[in-house]
Amino acid sequence: MNKFGIYVHWPFCKSKCPYCDFFSIPCKNIDYNAVMNAYVRDLNYYAADTAEKKVSSIFFGGGTPSLMTEEMISFIIETIHSLWTVNEDVEISLEANPSSVNRQKMNALRKTGVNRLSVGVQALRNKDLELLGRLHTVEQALDVLNTAKEIFPFLSADFIYARPCQTADEWKAELNQILELDLKHLSLYQLTVEKGTLFYKKGIFPVQEELGADLFELTYDMTRQAGLKRYEVSNHAVEGYQCRHNMLYWQSGEWIGIGPAAHGRFIKDGTFYATSHESSVYHWLKSLNNNKLVLTQKEKAEEMIIMALRTDEGIDRNAFFQITGKAPEDFMNMNTLQEYQSENYLICDGYGIRASSKGIMILDALCSTLLY
Repeated sequence: MNKFGIYVHWPFCKSKCPYCDFFSIPCKNIDYNAVMNAYVRDLNYYAADTAEKKVSSIFFGGGTPSLMTEEMISFIIETIHSLWTVNEDVEISLEANPSSVNRQKMNALRKTGVNRLSVGVQALRNKDLELLGRLHTVEQALDVLNTAKEIFPFLSADFIYARPCQTADEWKAELNQILELDLKHLSLYQLTVEKGTLFYKKGIFPVQEELGADLFELTYDMTRQAGLKRYEVSNHAVEGYQCRHNMLYWQSGEWIGIGPAAHGRFIKDGTFYATSHESSVYHWLKSLNNNKLVLTQKEKAEEMIIMALRTDEGIDRNAFFQITGKAPEDFMNMNTLQEYQSENYLICDGYGIRASSKGIMILDALCSTLLY
């Protein structure tokens, strides 16, 4: 049976970061009871289709879900237990900003059942934290991480590199500081600036593409030497500390998403379903507004290929066949596949297909021409 997870989207933040392209809004006058009732409504709706599945992970994302009350988090977890069978070792992750947690808050979160905290630090330079619109200082972030180590069995931190005017030497020095924190999981993202963000409107962009590629390689080399394996394009972990919930997305697992703008994927009676909610808190609160679409075999296969190639394991040929009934090559342009093999962008063998260290740097471009 495929692993099954539940994603809870909390869209509210204290302020909108200028680079953020996710659906999030500054929180003002939140009606916590209304939001809680809507979450429970969503959970009951999806349980009708998925109650036979066993929950392996729960993920509170956002937004800034560390702004949620502990009572709300606890009630959501209890509701999930009442609607599904939940693994004894279920991974329960929650994203947090250093400005919205302290020791007392973290202890309260741990008591709800949260066992994995993902802290959005983003930089260890105060001037860059200010540029990125973060509300914490380096000192606050370090204090939160050191405290969280004592409380949570699993801890991750997010950082952004390829920031404007950042040099290779600067990132190397900062990454050394990050690695000295001895965290078992790091999410290290290259800055991207999408249309509609404040950075885009102000003309603030990442470093040049060539330098960005150098920083990507530097990040891989340094994390690997420190004992953290890159198991996905931007995620690095000591063995056994990978984020199980995110692996659902990358390895053809199933999940439901509750909350505004949340997405889901699940299989019922051999049919592939994709679900989504409108990016409007008002409309979400008023009604379910769930878009439940049937995916064709081709659509499901292409999603699986694109997501799996982001991981170090790549496409598992046997797992792919079990879900689609076909080989991954059946959905690819064979001439293009052979070309990418000969140029050492992709590696094909009995296990499946995966990107080389060279290919993973241009994965989006490869996928755009690889698929029919």
